[in-house]
Amino acid sequence: MFLHAGIIHIGVNMLMQMTMGREMEKQIGSLRFASVYISSGIFGFVLGANFAGEGTASTGASGALFGIMGLYLLDLFYNWRERRKPVRDLMFSLLDIVIAFVLGLIPGVVDNFSHMGGLLMGLVLGICLLHSPNALRERLGTSTSYHPMNPTNPASPTQESPEEGFTAFKKKPVGFFKGRKPLWWAWWLLRAGAVVGVFVCFIVLLNNFYKYRNTCSWCKYLSCLPIKDWCESGDLQLSNSTSKRDLFGVSGQRFYVFYE
Repeated sequence: MFLHAGIIHIGVNMLMQMTMGREMEKQIGSLRFASVYISSGIFGFVLGANFAGEGTASTGASGALFGIMGLYLLDLFYNWRERRKPVRDLMFSLLDIVIAFVLGLIPGVVDNFSHMGGLLMGLVLGICLLHSPNALRERLGTSTSYHPMNPTNPASPTQESPEEGFTAFKKKPVGFFKGRKPLWWAWWLLRAGAVVGVFVCFIVLLNNFYKYRNTCSWCKYLSCLPIKDWCESGDLQLSNSTSKRDLFGVSGQRFYVFYE
């Protein structure tokens, strides 16, 4: 995640991190930002390790940055009415995602699985870690939790009530749950389910990678076009030969790995 393939690669990623990433970190705090950033980057690589072609190498922080893109999309929907031009912001975000996906169909350009995994993890963790949507908080009769990244009136951001959230829970742990509406319980059950889902996905994918190696025949086409041998690039051919001595003079079996 911290290793890149060259100056251009790290430059493009740093540009995105210093613009959208910087604003999002200021919005949600360094701890939440780091949690989403690192988790999204790792999950993107884990997803690619399970479903990309064997022998396909991947490097860079694009998966982590797509996790931040997931947070940005949630922030957009959570604060749709407070945005200056929400439709324009959504179109630009979707255009970025589509362009990245199309480039990922060309071998050796970008890793679509890392992008998809990072975006998915960012959306799921965003539901867990971001404050509740302003529209939902209004229906529950609580104050809005935070102002959007591009508010209509940046000089007058909404403030979080000191009696809401973790502050209220810390003061009165039991009383915090009294009088809550069914909608509040449904929303928090969804967030709790998202946390459980994240851990389950990590465990299942890691277990599959190290133990079962189950995959699907069509998954690789999410990261390549069936043109010439594009989807076969990176596949491994394994052959073995039995010899009395291996390279270290110990009897055993040697494996030769060839890249197509």
